[in-house]
Amino acid sequence: MYKTRQRSNVKGQILAFASGLMLMASVAPAQTLPSGPLSFGDGRVTVAADLSLTASTPDDRGAWFNYTDYEHNVLRLIRFGVSASVRITDRVALLGEVRSENGNTFKPYAGYVRVRPWKNRAFDIQAGRIPPIFGAFARRAYAADHPLIGYPLAYQYLTALRPDAIPATVEDLLRMRGRGWLTSYPLGQLTPDRGMPLVTASRWDTGVEVRAGSGPLKVSAAVTNGTLSDPRARDNNGGKQISGRVEWRPAAGFIFGASGAHGAYLADSVKPFTVGRGPVPSAAGRQQAVGIDVEYSRDQWLARGEVIRSQWGVPTLSFSPSALGMFAEARYKIWPGLFVAGRVDRLTFSSVRSDDRTLTWDAPVSRFEGGLGFYLQRNLLIKGAYQRNWRDGGRVRDRGTGALQLQFWL
Repeated sequence: MYKTRQRSNVKGQILAFASGLMLMASVAPAQTLPSGPLSFGDGRVTVAADLSLTASTPDDRGAWFNYTDYEHNVLRLIRFGVSASVRITDRVALLGEVRSENGNTFKPYAGYVRVRPWKNRAFDIQAGRIPPIFGAFARRAYAADHPLIGYPLAYQYLTALRPDAIPATVEDLLRMRGRGWLTSYPLGQLTPDRGMPLVTASRWDTGVEVRAGSGPLKVSAAVTNGTLSDPRARDNNGGKQISGRVEWRPAAGFIFGASGAHGAYLADSVKPFTVGRGPVPSAAGRQQAVGIDVEYSRDQWLARGEVIRSQWGVPTLSFSPSALGMFAEARYKIWPGLFVAGRVDRLTFSSVRSDDRTLTWDAPVSRFEGGLGFYLQRNLLIKGAYQRNWRDGGRVRDRGTGALQLQFWL
């Protein structure tokens, strides 16, 4: 159910967007907006902020193509964030960020300590609610490095699987095809609720990570409470996720990355419902994922692509549902301050046999998004985009949406 406190007021968002646009556009020529982070204490304390106003039409209700695990529509979102870095010593720093979406209370998004044991070596340890190391999209600075408005399907689209409820049979799972925004199952938490994406870009996980390397090769590894689909501040199952990433930069403008993750996603509260249902598969309750990402930039061109495969073990099923997300995007600078961008996106699911039919366990989705962006000043950006979604299932199978976004950051 789309909760009342989270419903988007279309008219209010459009008015807020228009007001913000007129205000910022009026002062942009004079360059009166701050152009960078605020610094205090001889550079030991740095404070930054970002604001984004996004409006779209028509509404996504009924289709929920852009619904996130934070229960907000990416294309109808007012977001404000404040981040800070406090350098305790030359080797120890505290970093954190809080965010508010659609006028809700501020929530912690990041909060961790960074320790660099050696001054002259590219090696650090981070502990707390830490930046993700899997893939590329979730690791980018949102305002400065995201040419479009929507998210790739693999990082946002909600599947029919949940961490706190499971299907008793294959038929229970198939009934939820294309309904990841509000799924319900007979085992575990009975209240209908949202499903999980392959990888969420809306939340960071809690744990410890190490990073090494400053040249062509960089390596990262982490141990966290939650998984890619369900990052958590507190553990809900006594298990941990282990993830890693290798990044290679063989030449200027070229980046190749490979990532992997394996961890427990299913809550302990579900386990009693699996007793007496026969042998439990070895992968039950665990998510496994691998990913490859590539980026190449030259002159006015920037091109990126990612492929992510994720698999979840469900104790009551004889197979492990899997999904494959793929996207490619490009940006071209027409002239200084103006660019055009586009992305093609596909999310597919493994098939399952039930009765006399064979179906994918969730409804495959395709997405195209194209748009323009213009920098009113270095850190003030306005973007317009058109997004089209197609899906083989669900209540609404085809929808096109236009969106405008204004972003300011320092």
